[in-house]
Amino acid sequence: MKRSAVMVWLCLAGAGISQTTLSPEEARLAAAEFVSSGQDIAALEITNVLLQRDPDDTAGLILHAHALRKLDRLPEAQIAARRAWQTANRDVERYGAALAMAQALSSDGRKTRAQFWLRRASHVAPNPQLRARAIRDFGYVRKTNPWSVSLSFGLTPSNNVNNAPRDNTIVLGGLVFADPTAVPLSGVEMTSGITLRYTLSEQQKFRNFIGLKWTENHVIITDNAVPVGVDASDFSYRRLEGTVGRDFVFGPNAPRQSVSVSFGRLWTSETPLADELRVMWKQTYARPERRQFTWAASAGYSDRKDSALRSGVTADLSAQWFRPLANGSALSWSTQIGRTDTDSAALTHTQAGFGVTYTHAKPILGGQGQLALGSSFSQYDDAIYGAEARRDVKTSISASLLMVDFDSYGFAPKFTLEASQTSSNVTRFETRNLGLQIGVQSLF
Repeated sequence: MKRSAVMVWLCLAGAGISQTTLSPEEARLAAAEFVSSGQDIAALEITNVLLQRDPDDTAGLILHAHALRKLDRLPEAQIAARRAWQTANRDVERYGAALAMAQALSSDGRKTRAQFWLRRASHVAPNPQLRARAIRDFGYVRKTNPWSVSLSFGLTPSNNVNNAPRDNTIVLGGLVFADPTAVPLSGVEMTSGITLRYTLSEQQKFRNFIGLKWTENHVIITDNAVPVGVDASDFSYRRLEGTVGRDFVFGPNAPRQSVSVSFGRLWTSETPLADELRVMWKQTYARPERRQFTWAASAGYSDRKDSALRSGVTADLSAQWFRPLANGSALSWSTQIGRTDTDSAALTHTQAGFGVTYTHAKPILGGQGQLALGSSFSQYDDAIYGAEARRDVKTSISASLLMVDFDSYGFAPKFTLEASQTSSNVTRFETRNLGLQIGVQSLF
C-alpha cells in the first residue's frame, strides 16, 4: 500500500473550504468522521482523492460507498462496495464491504439482496460483536422486506422408507391374505421445498399477504430384496399450494392473529392425487418472561382424483405452549385434535395427539440439543377389518443437534435421530421406523 501524502479538500465548520495535506491513514480517518457527522460531500471529496491515488484502496472504497449512499447515489455506492469486497484481504475489510453493500441495496429497495449480503457479513465478521450487529441489521431488513423466502432440504436414511407394516397379512372372514409388496425396505428419503411470501399492503394494525409453497418428497430404495411391482416413485409426492391471508392485531396487548385461505394440488409420482382447499385462523399470545401461547383452527376439503369415495372434509384444533426455563433451556407442549369425514370407511376417523419438546441451553458436541416426545391416537368409525373398528396408537421419540458452531452464512447443519412405532388392533397397520434426518436450518 502506498503511504505517500495526499492533497485533499476539507470542509471545516465555519471556515468554508480549506486545502491541506494528510497521510492516507489520516485521510481515511477524516473521511470516516465526516461520514459519521453527516458531512457527506466532504467525505466524498476525500475518498475521491484516495481512490485517484490507489483505486484498490479497500478502506477508501468502503467509505466512498457510505458517502455515496448517504448522498442517494445508490448505484454508484453499490459499485464501490462490490469493488471493496473484491479487493479486501482481511475479514474486517470483507465485513465492512458486505455491510456497505447491504446498506446500499436496502436503501435502493433491494431488500432480498441486502439480506444475502448481511449473511455474508455475519459469515466473515471478525468478532462476535460485529456478527451480532449484522444479525440485528438482517432482522431489521427482513421486517421491511415485502418478500420472504424460505428454503428447506433434508436427507433421511431409514430402515422402513416405504412405511410398511410389521406384518403384511390381514384376516378377513377367517381367511388370511398376504401382500408381498408390503414389506419394510431400507432406503433414503429426500425432501426439499421453497416457500415464497409477499406482503401486498401493510398498515399499523394489519398486513395482507400472498404466498406460494412447493414441496417434494423422493425415495431411493437401497434394499437388495425389492418385491416385484414395487418402485421408488410409488412413494414420491409433490405439492403446490397458494395462500391468501391477513396478519392483524387490535392493540398493543392484544394477541397477534392470522387468517388465510389456501389452494393446493398434490401429486403422487407424476399423477394428480388431490385438489385441496383449506381455511385457517391462528392466535398468538405473548406472555411475560418470553412465554408464549398459540392456538389454531383449520378446516379443509380434499377432492381426491384416485377415488371419489376418498374425497371429504378435515378439521383440526391445535395449541402450543412455550416456556423458557431458568437455566436458559426451553420447554414446549403441543396438543391437537382432528376429524376426517369421507365416504370411505377406510379414511373416516378422529385423531388426538400430544407432544413435548425440550431444548437444552448448554452446547452438546458444539450443537444445540433438543429432545422431543410425541403420541397420537386414531379411532376409525367403521369395523371393516374385523369385529372391532380400527384403533391406532403412534408414539415417537427424537433427538436432534443443531450444529450452531459450524454455521455458514447463518445456516447450520441439523441431525435428527427419530424412532417411531404404531400399534394397532389391526396388525396390518402396525409399523416401526428408525431414521436419521440430515438437514440445514437457518440460525436467524
